[in-house]
Amino acid sequence: MWFKNLRLYRLTEEWTISAEELNEKLAAFCFNPCGSLDPMRYGFEPPLGRHGSEFVHVTNGYVMICAKKQEKILPGGVIKEQLEEKVQAIKDAESRPVGRKERDTLKDELIFSLLPKAFTRSTLDYAYIAPQEGLIVVNSSSAKRAEDLLSKLREALGSLRCLPIAPKNIPTQVMTHWLRESEAPHQFELGEEVELQAAKDGRVIRCKKQDLTASEIRNHLESGMHVSKIALVWKESISCIIDDQLGIKRLKFEDVISDKAAERNPESKAEQFDADFAIMAMELKNFIAATLAAFGGEVERE
Repeated sequence: MWFKNLRLYRLTEEWTISAEELNEKLAAFCFNPCGSLDPMRYGFEPPLGRHGSEFVHVTNGYVMICAKKQEKILPGGVIKEQLEEKVQAIKDAESRPVGRKERDTLKDELIFSLLPKAFTRSTLDYAYIAPQEGLIVVNSSSAKRAEDLLSKLREALGSLRCLPIAPKNIPTQVMTHWLRESEAPHQFELGEEVELQAAKDGRVIRCKKQDLTASEIRNHLESGMHVSKIALVWKESISCIIDDQLGIKRLKFEDVISDKAAERNPESKAEQFDADFAIMAMELKNFIAATLAAFGGEVERE
């Protein structure tokens, strides 16, 4: 359950929905498996999975939710191969070409016939609402997947006013400054990974397991490249990659944090989930605040 990625959204109005009301609204949009002809289904699941029945899990005022996506797997290569066979069969039988419109119709019919036989793939998307901080934190490396979850939440609630966090200072400029000065912001240390991009010619250089204060890194900056991603370590307890959209990826909690949850001696999956969530949310509260401060705070919205 420990989040591995963060997408941060600012609530632009006060969160006033109770846990009971939210649970009721999410239940109305719960996940149902794909039918034989459904290419995809998306809906809410209990965060505890089979160990729980509620669609929300609340700890210390933080509200965890989970959405499940199930989609049919239809490999493009299989569709293309069978489509070409159908097209060739028509050419051979009727001695005529097959136009684009007819090909599209044949493709749709082919997909329709394959859907009932297709395997399914399921994924879970977690997020938690932090009313105290006015945030929604989504565990996703993909902006699209995060927006899909928020869109479903908006559908369930009727409205949801929130926007992606926007820092005052431009992330690429801030991260490039850190690297040029070989100095991370307060409470942070530079990691061993960076991605550099050149605006003029599109060059990209990725460095892993490197000393980011080395002269060769500085030479790339002097040539006009800028930082698009950089590895940071916060207070020796959380490590991550931050990108130019303020997306936080490959988040890792060191043992000093996860051991705190184990110290509570949980006796069930539900208690373990609750302990992990409580510790994670409190650590992320401070980590997020420090990260935003490192980029000069947030843009003030009217």
